[in-house]
Amino acid sequence: MEELFKAIKAENLDDRHAAVDTMVLRAQKNPEVIPQIIEALRESDMSGRWYLGRALLKTGPSVIPILIEEAKTETRADVQKYFGAVLAAFGKESVSSLVELFASENAAARGMAGAALEKIGEPALDALLHAAKSENQTVKICAGIVLMKLGVYRY
Repeated sequence: MEELFKAIKAENLDDRHAAVDTMVLRAQKNPEVIPQIIEALRESDMSGRWYLGRALLKTGPSVIPILIEEAKTETRADVQKYFGAVLAAFGKESVSSLVELFASENAAARGMAGAALEKIGEPALDALLHAAKSENQTVKICAGIVLMKLGVYRY
């Protein structure tokens, strides 16, 4: 995998895309590669993160539970931003997992989940409306904030 992580920094754009495609194939065949991609994303610069995020997205929804688990302990907003972008791109498929992050002790994870759900928008409404009635005050507040950002005030 190291050679692929280096290749996403290549000057030639085709080499970068080929590295992403190879990462995707490896991750689909062997899910144990996914945490390696996530760790490389943490250590990379903004350009590298974009390509690594693309690799995670193209790998498919099997990355959702792994990203959610990683988000629970990630405190860096610059990394959470990319986790959120990937999770939001999965749309409805990641909604319930993102809503569950509202109960996390990690404020950065809750913020990322809220931003991702806001980006998902309408497909997240039912889950957000349900979460807004949670007995967990943190979940309730997080859901309410996202609903307000989506222009939903009555629930």
